[in-house]
Parts: sequence; C-alpha cells; structure tokens
Amino acid sequence: FFSRPGILYIWSMEGGADRDGKDHKAEEASENGGGNPENEKLQETSSTQRLKKIQKGFKIIHMDMNNAGTGKVLWSKSNWDEVFQKELSIDLPKEILEVKTVARTMKFASVEEIKNFRLVQRVLLHGQVLEVWNFKIGLVIPNSQNSWQCTIESAEKDQMIPAHILSGNITLETHFFDGEKFIAKSSLRVHYK
Repeated sequence: FFSRPGILYIWSMEGGADRDGKDHKAEEASENGGGNPENEKLQETSSTQRLKKIQKGFKIIHMDMNNAGTGKVLWSKSNWDEVFQKELSIDLPKEILEVKTVARTMKFASVEEIKNFRLVQRVLLHGQVLEVWNFKIGLVIPNSQNSWQCTIESAEKDQMIPAHILSGNITLETHFFDGEKFIAKSSLRVHYK
C-alpha cells in the first residue's frame, strides 16, 4: 500500500472564535478550590460533557486524494454523514497505486474547541495491521471549518502489494482524539477499480 507519510501540511481555518484558546472552566475551578473532591468531581463531569459536545459537533465534510506532482484529483467524496456510525466502502482508481506521492486532504468542521486534535490512522490488510500513522494537528477553534492535508510517498514498485490482493481487503481506520480523549472513529474499506 503506501509506505511512508511524507510532509505534513498543517491545516487552514475558516470561521471565527470568541475565545482566546484558554480553558476558562478549568481556570475557574482552579481558582475556586480545585483540590476539593467535590470540585474534582464537577471538573470530571464537565470534562465528560465537553467531550460529548465535541463528539456531537465534529464532522467530516469532504475528503480527496490527488497526484501531488500534477495536482490531478484521483478521488473525491463529500457525503460523510454515516462515517462514524459504520464501516463505509470507497472505490479508488488503481492508478493511485502507481503515483509516487499522493496528497490527501480532509475538510472537517467542529462546533467546539479541540485543544490538541490528533489522528491515529491504521492500515489493515485482512484485519492485520500493516502501518500506523500518527498525525498531530493541534488547536481547532470553535465554530470552524478546517482543511488538513498530508502527503504520502508510495513504496518502491517491488515492495507494493498488487491491487487485486488489496482490493476489498484493505481497511483504513482513523481514530480522532483531543489529546488522549477519544472523539470518533472512522473505518473505510478500500476497493480498487
């Protein structure tokens, strides 16, 4: 499949924020006796509620892959309504396996602030992990749409697994986190046409 993630292009934002990036609730709790067990319980409840709000307000809007050398779009999809509910199937052109460097772009939206947004992507063949990629994006401001792009360099041709073996047997699992807190998981089964 793809062997090494290349250059990571950090994201761009659209939208605005009315906050300065600080966790004002945590500051207030600290100022009002943060070592108190009752306050710690309130903070934990607040943290759980905050995470549920992030999960509810996070969505993928669009994803595409293109030849990083020519800019030619090889695959594009905009309907991601069920991506966190079940495994989805996607059809990629076989030619994507012959491209030396693929640029992958994901456009996503978040209603809530995500302080330390990161992704862990696992590539599985027949359920066995082939590769794991870790991407750190950082702060996502509330009420924003963001574009994130990375480039992936393919393995040498003699190291590539043929399309007929990969097709329908490759799954891309992406886990989305705010720091160590789980936000969502997507699972895409890849078919090469």
